[in-house]
Amino acid sequence: MNTRTAIALAAAALVVAGGAVWVSMRGAPERAPAADRPVLASLADSLDAVTEIRLSRGDGAATTLQRRDGGWFVAQRDYPADPGRLRTLLSQLAELRTVEEKTSDPARYAALNVADAAGAQSRSVRIDVVAAARNWALLLGKTSEPDGCFVRVPGAPAALLAKPRIQVDPEPAHWIRTELTDVAADRIQQVTVQPAGSPSYSLTRAARGAADMTLHGVPPGRKPGAPAVIDAVGATLARLTADDVKARASGALDHPSRASFRTFEGLQVDLAGYRDSGSHWIRVDASVDPPTARRYAAETAAAAAKAQAAGKSAESKSDGSKAAIPGSQAQGTDAKQPPDPAAEAAAINARLQAFDFRVPAYQYDQIYRQLKDLLAALPQKAPPERVPR
Repeated sequence: MNTRTAIALAAAALVVAGGAVWVSMRGAPERAPAADRPVLASLADSLDAVTEIRLSRGDGAATTLQRRDGGWFVAQRDYPADPGRLRTLLSQLAELRTVEEKTSDPARYAALNVADAAGAQSRSVRIDVVAAARNWALLLGKTSEPDGCFVRVPGAPAALLAKPRIQVDPEPAHWIRTELTDVAADRIQQVTVQPAGSPSYSLTRAARGAADMTLHGVPPGRKPGAPAVIDAVGATLARLTADDVKARASGALDHPSRASFRTFEGLQVDLAGYRDSGSHWIRVDASVDPPTARRYAAETAAAAAKAQAAGKSAESKSDGSKAAIPGSQAQGTDAKQPPDPAAEAAAINARLQAFDFRVPAYQYDQIYRQLKDLLAALPQKAPPERVPR
């Protein structure tokens, strides 16, 4: 074989190989979009610019979360939004990445709950994220094991399996800030309870730091029940939460249940409760009890004077130099500030006084626990002896 023939055969082989590759590529199915791409491009770089998030479902459920001067609010309730829940949603949307394309057939959208969110039968949740320069939209569908969910960008043909898993409830109540009060139980000096239609009673704590409260108003012949049951009433303000909120209507309530909590510092929190269509609602009003506040102020001033005198005495026994009491200045700076009942009352009223709050039934029953539920059980009567015939 001469050189010219060898070159010709090699060239022919290359042509054949190239043709085979071309044919195989034409016959191959179209590739799906590359995995691990962000579903909402550039959202992660724009989180600080987001001003509004809209959630909606075809059955009419809808929530609008708005950034205002005072933070994030639920527009439908004109009430602060839960900051933790909102941060989680934004973080998940920014991190949402494609795992694989599932379908581009509109007939299969409904099976994944990624059809357009219109009509009562639609189960997809539409999420719109609004920033100054750009908006993002997403149709959120079913979840997928172990940690994914099905999504589709409105207008795009491809329904995607993506991670992380996102679950969103578009009802406004799901997005409100739920914490109402956080007053430690050991600060409560007195509680007065007037359940509607039932006898009133009171609880007192003998001294700051005392473990249990004392029940007053016990009927003759009866005894208080277990301390844990009684103390639970006094601990109500330490973990009071709401399920929903609405603007407070004008005018007084008709025969509400009432409970008043007073701290050793003079903060007083009054809760007026009522039932409406099977739900349990309360109103929260805070104030300062003047005699208690004056007594607390006098005690605080006396304690401060005593501490100052003790510090001067210790200093006089030293060599007179400030270095004789290491860290004394820092300790005074780091000392925990005592509660200010007037400031606490103002803060509670500013946040809660314009609203009524729906609370869980178990919390409502704990606030307005009836007196009979705080009493020890009556001793069982012995059955009458049988008289032999």
